[in-house]
This record gives sequence, structure tokens and C-alpha cells, in this order.
Amino acid sequence: MEENRVSSIMGWFRQRFGKQRNDSDQVKPCTFSQTCSSGHSNTSSSACSSSSSSSSPKPSISAKPSASDQPLPSVLSSPFRSSLRYDVFVCHNDEDSDLAQSLASFLEAPSKGLRCYLQERDCPAGGAVSTELLQAVQDSHCWLLLITPNFVKDDWCSYQMHQVLSEGPMSQRIIPAVVNMPRSQLPLELRFLFTVDLNMNKEFGYTVVYKAVLQYLKDMSEKEKSSSASQSDGYKHSLH
Repeated sequence: MEENRVSSIMGWFRQRFGKQRNDSDQVKPCTFSQTCSSGHSNTSSSACSSSSSSSSPKPSISAKPSASDQPLPSVLSSPFRSSLRYDVFVCHNDEDSDLAQSLASFLEAPSKGLRCYLQERDCPAGGAVSTELLQAVQDSHCWLLLITPNFVKDDWCSYQMHQVLSEGPMSQRIIPAVVNMPRSQLPLELRFLFTVDLNMNKEFGYTVVYKAVLQYLKDMSEKEKSSSASQSDGYKHSLH
């Protein structure tokens, strides 16, 4: 009888706790499956999102226009400017040819568009130097004198300087550019003119020269237009 009682108690324990264990075992796989399924879904969604984000085309950045793409000043298309062959006559000593060519290259760059005269480059072979020089001076809007210690000592440069001064004294056409020397050592004939200082920053000085030439062309072009308009008005009045 005692054995039957013990057996009955053990059977109750097995039935009671065995059922709870089986119930929990049935729930856990389901919960685990749902968690894995949810996690897998999130991972896949994240991966797809990342993939689509990386594969989507990025907006292109438009390149800034270069200086050579910028339009040239309208004055360079004016009839006044076209009336002469050169914009700038560059007068210099032979020892300063590299500097003169550097300045001319800056002014003649596609973004600047000026026309320079350099004797060693533009004087025709076989021509009389003095005749060709005088013709180039007369056929240039502005005259740049590259004043250096070599220039001051050179009789030929002095001759060119006086040719320029005789053509346009006290005018905007003469542009003295000083390099490697103080203003106090300028030729006396040039001390009453404003000069461009190339001692500190050559490229900045080149820009000053460029702007001076453009300003002269602009001023003279406007004067020519005004003069033409006045003549036209005078002609109309005379007809009436």
C-alpha cells in the first residue's frame, strides 16, 4: 500500500511538471523562429537599402568655367581698337628679353586677348630696324617701356623711348613698368608719368598693365562714338 502511494505521488509529479516542460518546449521554438525571421527580415531590408543607396547615381558637380571660357571685353571688338595692328608696343633691352616675353605672353593669353609687338619676334627679316620700329610705334595703341638698369644704359632703348614720347607726350598711351630699380633712377623724361611697379609682384603688375591698356581703349572708343554721334547730329541739322 505504501508503494502504491509513492507510485501515485511520483506519477502526479511526472504528469504535472512533465506537462509544463512540454508546453514551454512548444512555445520556445515558435518564439525563436519569429525572432530569427524578424531579425533576418530587418537585415535583408537593411542590406537592400544599403545596396540601393550605394548603387543610386550621385548628382554630378558641374565644373566651373575656366578663365579662357570667359568672354573677352567688348572693347576688344570695337572699330577703334581694330584701327591699329597692335595694342601694346613693348620696348626693352636685349638683356631683359625673357621678362618682356613673359609679359607679352600674359597679355596675349586667350583670356586676355591683347596683341603685342616684340622687336625680336615681329620685326621682319631684312627690314631696316629704325623704319620698322617707327612703323610699329605708330601702329600700336599703347607703348610699354620696360625700365630696368639695362634699359637706362642702352642708347637704343633711349632712342625708342624718345620716339614714343614724340608720338604721344602726356597721354595714357605711355606705360612705364619699373623692375629691379627704384623710381628715383628713372630717366628724367619719365618721372612725370605714373609707373607700374614690377619689383614686388610681377603678375600683379602685369594685370595693372592689362587694365591700363583696356581703359585707354575704352576711353578712346567712347570718345570716337561721341564724336561720330556729334558729327551725325551736325549733319542732320545742316540738312534742315
